[in-house]
Amino acid sequence: MLMTPHDYLVGVLQQQALSAQHVSTLRAQRETIENWLRGRFGGGPRFYYAGSFGKQTMIRAAYDLDIVIYFPSTERATLHDLYWGIHRRLVDGSYQVVPRTVALRLPYNGPFHIDIVPGRAQDHTFRYATLYKNQPDPSTLQTSLKVHIEAVKDAGLSDLVRLMKLWRLRQNLSISTFALEIVVARAMYNVTRSDLAACMLTVFRWIDANLEEARLQDPANTNNIVDVPPADRFTAARAARNALEAPSWGQII
Repeated sequence: MLMTPHDYLVGVLQQQALSAQHVSTLRAQRETIENWLRGRFGGGPRFYYAGSFGKQTMIRAAYDLDIVIYFPSTERATLHDLYWGIHRRLVDGSYQVVPRTVALRLPYNGPFHIDIVPGRAQDHTFRYATLYKNQPDPSTLQTSLKVHIEAVKDAGLSDLVRLMKLWRLRQNLSISTFALEIVVARAMYNVTRSDLAACMLTVFRWIDANLEEARLQDPANTNNIVDVPPADRFTAARAARNALEAPSWGQII
C-alpha cells in the first residue's frame, strides 16, 4: 500500500520527537533554575513552562526552553525591579545572562538557550500578566501564557505548528515562531484538522494569499501587533507558493 501524504508527515513528526532523555534534561534544567531563584524570591512566584515546551511544539532539529516566572498581583516591587532583580540573582549563580526585550536569555552550547520571562499576574487567577519591556524607552506588555497555550495545544494545532516550524527551518525563513503560530491559527479557523497534508496546504495557501498584508494580532492582547518585516513576509509567501507547486512532500519538508 502506498504511503499517503498524511502518513508521510506523521513519520516526519516521529523523527522530530524529542527523546525521553532530552525531555528529562530540560525538566532538570528548569528545576535547577527554579530552585536557585526561589532561594531569593521565596514561594510567592509561580513558574510555568512556556514556548514550545508548554505548547508541545518542540522539534528535534531546533528547540529551546522558555520558563515564565509570574509574581502575584500583590507583589509591590516594580516590574523594572523584578526583571533586574532576577537578572542579578542569575548572575550571582554564575549564569551568563543576556537581557532581551521581555526575557532574560541563558545561552548554552550551540544554538540552544533558555529564556526566563518575568512578569506580575493581574489577579489571583494568574491567567493574565504584565511583563516588563526592556527597551531604551521601557514600557510594559499585557499577555497571557494560558491563552497562548489554548490557541495552539488546546486547539489541536501542535502537530501542524511543529511541521510548519520544520518547513520554516528547512526553507531558511526568518518569520518568528509566535507569528507562525498566529498564521496557522488564522488559516485553520473552522477547518477540519484530521489530515496533516491537507492542513499544511491550507496554511500554505493562506500564507501565499494573505501574509504580505496580514495584521497579526496576539490572541492574548489585540493591541499587541506582532511585527514581521515586509522582506520576511515576501520570502515566506514565495516559499509557500513554491510548496504548493512542489511535486513531492519530500521537497517541501
